[in-house]
Amino acid sequence: MFTLLSAKGGMLGNEKLQLAGPIGVIAAVVCAECGAHALAYWPSSPLLWYVDLEVFRPLQYAFAAANERLAFGGLPQTLCTVIPLLALVCVGLITGRNFPLALASNLSFVFSAALLYGSYLADCPLAGTNNSLSVLWAPFCLLALSVLLAAFLSSAASHRAYWREIFS
Repeated sequence: MFTLLSAKGGMLGNEKLQLAGPIGVIAAVVCAECGAHALAYWPSSPLLWYVDLEVFRPLQYAFAAANERLAFGGLPQTLCTVIPLLALVCVGLITGRNFPLALASNLSFVFSAALLYGSYLADCPLAGTNNSLSVLWAPFCLLALSVLLAAFLSSAASHRAYWREIFS
């Protein structure tokens, strides 16, 4: 009985870890969108300007290319990121299957890696400029690094679950 409880607790912990990446990406995107809307209501707030320009800069870079090609504004790009991840997480939790959770965790890892790389390139755009790794300690990179870490752990947990399933 003890091994059954520990196995269930381990699976629940594994499932929670698989949710860390998608929930981290969803939370970062939703917070950035809420911050942008709050800035529209309080444009004289220096704290909101700092958060929008320094902390959530990677998310602005991630959606900038789509904003140039589409005339929808920022909300459709936000929804195109949040809704698929949220749908995969809900389907995985409701059905009890690992594949939607694994897909959501891997997609969040890819998105967060692109987020970090895009923000690094946007801060050092020319090859001849100072391309040091000290830029990774900026507030915008710390957000991207933390989301990347959560997504990496989530992706690793989903891969671990599949390897266990294959070899057992």
